[in-house]
Amino acid sequence: MKKFIIFTLLSFSLFACKNTSKMPDYDFTVKVVAVTDGDTFKGLTADNKQITFRMQGIDAPEKKQAYGNRSKEYLSELIFDKTVLIKIQTKSDRYGRHVVWVYTLDGKDVSAEMLKAGMAWHYKQYDKSEEYANLENQARRKQTGLWKDKNPTPPWEYRKAKKK
Repeated sequence: MKKFIIFTLLSFSLFACKNTSKMPDYDFTVKVVAVTDGDTFKGLTADNKQITFRMQGIDAPEKKQAYGNRSKEYLSELIFDKTVLIKIQTKSDRYGRHVVWVYTLDGKDVSAEMLKAGMAWHYKQYDKSEEYANLENQARRKQTGLWKDKNPTPPWEYRKAKKK
């Protein structure tokens, strides 16, 4: 209980230092304790519950795919060992993960940051965001990240081919 109170007070004090008028709407905060790949991570809640999260709107390269490790490393730079804001989209996907929007404490949309850096595809099958589509297109035009390759394979096609 003491850890929960300290964590809560620390979170509130961090937010008090920020301009709250620009803070995104969120459901709770977690401390990121592991990054699985470029769109999946584990977070620790204030009551020490570990939850696996899948980021809304993007699909990052698989580990054995080109840019898979770079994508994971980039997400780690953004959120590993940091407290992030979580907005739930879906409580559970078919793998039992919460599908969420993730924001840094200064209000940055982490999915958007991954798209800008060319470290993920906009997952249009599950997300219709024009902003995300535009960010992917900008990264493609600039040949940023995985878009340096002439014909990068989308992760959903890679997974489908591996099943065969």
